[in-house]
Formats: sequence, structure tokens, C-alpha cells
Amino acid sequence: MIKNIINKLIYGYKATSESYIKYLKNNNVKVGENVRIFMPKQTTIDTLNAHLLEIGDNVCLTGPVTILTHDYSTHVLNLYSQNVLGKQKKVKIGNNVFLGYGCTILCGTTIGNNCIIGAGAVVTGNVEDNSVYAGNPARKIMTLDSYYEKVINNQLKDAVNIYVSYKERFNKVPPIELFHEYFLLFIQDYKEAQKYFKNKLIEENFTEELFGKYLINNKNKFDNYSVFCNYCEEQINNRR
Repeated sequence: MIKNIINKLIYGYKATSESYIKYLKNNNVKVGENVRIFMPKQTTIDTLNAHLLEIGDNVCLTGPVTILTHDYSTHVLNLYSQNVLGKQKKVKIGNNVFLGYGCTILCGTTIGNNCIIGAGAVVTGNVEDNSVYAGNPARKIMTLDSYYEKVINNQLKDAVNIYVSYKERFNKVPPIELFHEYFLLFIQDYKEAQKYFKNKLIEENFTEELFGKYLINNKNKFDNYSVFCNYCEEQINNRR
């Protein structure tokens, strides 16, 4: 409690994700539901033109993310031409969007729904729905469906590598909680999932109904965690 108070006194509205979002709304930025700012202290969101910024539902901002609705480079033009010019444009971020670590969203950008923006990307213009963008300037890397296939095809490989790395470092079997992003490889029961991965289920809004539908449409690769561990041990032996 005391730590939270001190944190708020030092960092103000940037103390937490909740306080930052409240600040944005109080300054008339249109912000949807379930928006999360993972590193609020390092995140910069332009509120100079609050009416020009719209953030949809289920948007995740990793840090330090920068979102701008203006471009003050016109200052150089004004001195050069002895004129008064401005550059302020609307930024709209759709629903279910992930903004990667250190990315910058420039004024005039529209990001569609179901989009992933890679780390360090500098985004301008229009980002298509259901797509993955990365780079500087950001460009389309692949569709969201292609990225989904890529990630899902690597689930087992990634989980095994996590197991092996932990075993090599600590010389013991890793705790089941370490696989909070891979439990669908071996968990067959929702109650068991709640026992070990309750926070992850809440975070992803993965209800018992969704869990049941997943099991109907997909077969777990392993009957339980022990079987998964045995498989990982086999992979370690095969690498020797």
C-alpha cells in the first residue's frame, strides 16, 4: 500500500496502467475496454490533440511505446519559409492490437483490427486488418493467419527448449507453472488448468466453455505433465 502511494507520488498518472488510462480518458482520449499499458512509466501518448486519438478494445502496449498525433518538424519549415504551418492528424488503433516493445505510431496512422506491430517499428499510414507489421518504416510481414500457423507449429519445440534450458541451468525438472503459455499441450481438465494457471486463464479470458471447445477440436499431444516431461527427457538424451 505504501509502495503504491510512493509510486503514484513520484510518477503521477504514469504510475500504473490503470492510472494512465484514467488520465487519457479524463483528457478526452477515446479509449476502449481492456487496454493494457505494460510499461506506463516509459510510454508516451500524445494528448495535445485528444480528439484526434482513438484506441480500441483489447489493445496491449508494451514499453516504451510512443503514439503521436502531431509532427512539430513544421517548426523548421516555419523558420525557413517565414510561414506558420501545422501537421496534426488523427490516429486510430483498432480492436485486438498488440504494439511491440519500443514501437512508434506517427500521426495520421490507422491500425486495423487484429494486428501485431513488431518491436521497434515506426508506423505510418494504414495498417491492414488481420496482419503483422514490422520494421522502420513498418511494412506488412505476413497475414495474421500465417503468423498463427507459424506460432502454433512451434509450440512443442518452444516448450521443449524451455524444459531443456531449465534442466541444464538448475539440474531439476521445471515446475509445471513455468509452462503457463504451453499448458494446452498436456492439460486435459479445466479444474487442473485453474489450479496451476488461473491467472493466465483470466488474462486471456479463456473460460471453461472455450477450454471445452478447444478439447473437442484439438487433441492434446500429451496425456499429462509427466508424459510431457518424459518426452522432453527423451529429447535431451537424443541430443547427447
